[in-house]
Formats: sequence, structure tokens, C-alpha cells
Amino acid sequence: MLRFKSAATRFGAVGLLGGGLALSGCASAGSISPQEEAQLGAQYSAEINRQLPIVQNSAVHSYINQLGRSIAARVDPRLNYTFYVVDAPEVNAFAVPGGYIYVNKGLIQRAATMSELAGVLGHEIGHVVERHGLEQMARMQNTSLGVNLAYILLGRQPGTLEQVALQGGAGVFFASHSRSDENQADRVAVQYMIQSGIDPNGMVAMFQRLLEEQKSSPNAVAQWFSTHPTTQERVDNVQALINQAGNPRGLTRDSQAYQTFRSRLR
Repeated sequence: MLRFKSAATRFGAVGLLGGGLALSGCASAGSISPQEEAQLGAQYSAEINRQLPIVQNSAVHSYINQLGRSIAARVDPRLNYTFYVVDAPEVNAFAVPGGYIYVNKGLIQRAATMSELAGVLGHEIGHVVERHGLEQMARMQNTSLGVNLAYILLGRQPGTLEQVALQGGAGVFFASHSRSDENQADRVAVQYMIQSGIDPNGMVAMFQRLLEEQKSSPNAVAQWFSTHPTTQERVDNVQALINQAGNPRGLTRDSQAYQTFRSRLR
């Protein structure tokens, strides 16, 4: 099994440099059409897939895309979403503009039910729908700042050589979204899960489990909290959103297909 920390050292800086990968001349996310967003995301995703240890298992890839698209396809017809599992023990997930979403194996191992993983996917879909990544990239373009994928997934500052690479071409994302972006993505996720027939309480269960693990083993989930600030207040806010929606009953919480998927990853 390839552990991501050693992989990150091997891969070095992931600045995603080169022509065609920058938001050249873009003043804001609103100036980019869905077609341009899809093209830009495809370029970034291709580079990411060359440098991260993506799980190469057809059954795993098929399931994560089936689950993710069951949420995204009903609510965001602009883009064709693609989901990947990263062979990394760290707990994290991130979204690339254009509908490319990555989830670490370490997070899936902690998602006991399908609805818990769906909550994470719904949240990342929310970032794409609300174009938060594009907004970050526009800000990065304006300030000449950026971070590499090692920072996003491992929560550490880039080294000197990596900073040089980043200054030369900048990276894709900042380390984390703003609190308002996170709350907006949470609202979108609750709405989309309900529309997709998935129990949104799984999102609360996942956040609560991570909070509990932070108390007992903070290092084990440090990367999640560095990129997705999660507090009890945030969990309570998500629960309030579910309650406002009437906390609908009869929605899917788990499935045998999901448990088989988790077993394959183990």
C-alpha cells in the first residue's frame, strides 16, 4: 500500500505549472463559462491524477462515481462529475472546479454508512456548484499566492523548494475555504442529499465522529480539521438545517453495496 506522506515527498511540489492551467486575465469566477470551467478542471484533474496515488480498482471507481453522481446529476446538470479515491490514510477530501472530487481512503474507512460518505460528497459538490474553487483561484491569481496538494491533503507548509515552484506558477487552491463557504456547502449538501433520497443525518454522524476522534486522537484527523474547520456549532447548524427541512423519514441510510465497497478498500 502506498502511503501518501511518502508519496508526497516523492512527488515534490505540485504547482500545476504550465500553459493553459492558469486563470489568465480572469478577474472573477463569474467570468468563466461552464464550458471553460469544465476544460480547466479537466486539465487540473489530469495533472492531479499523475501525481497522487489514485486507487486503481474498477469496482471502487465505479461505486464512488455511482454514489457521487446520484447526488450531483440531479441538481447540477452543468457538469459531468468524476469522483476518485486517493490511496492515502489521512482523513480528507477536496473538489476541483469542473466537477472533479477526490476522497482519501482514510476518510472512507471512518464513514460507517453510505449516508456518511454521501454527506462528504454532497459538501464537496456544494463547493463546485457554488464555484468556491474558482473564486479561490481568482483570488490566488490576484495575490500571487497558492499552496500545493501536499498542503491541502497533509496540512503542512510547503518547503523552500516547493515555495519557489508555487511562486513560479502558483497552485490550485488555498488550504481551506472560508467559514461562509463551508456553511454554504453544508446547506447545499443537506438539500441535495434529501433530493437524492439519502438521509442527511449521515452528514451529522460523520462530523460528530470526526469531532470525537479529534478529542481522542487529534493527529489522526488533523488534516481534515486543517482544511475543513469543523466545530460542534457547525454540526448543530447542519442539524438545524435538517430540522428545518422537516427531517424527512424513509430516506436511505446505508446499503450492502456501500459495505462491499468499503471491504474492497480494506
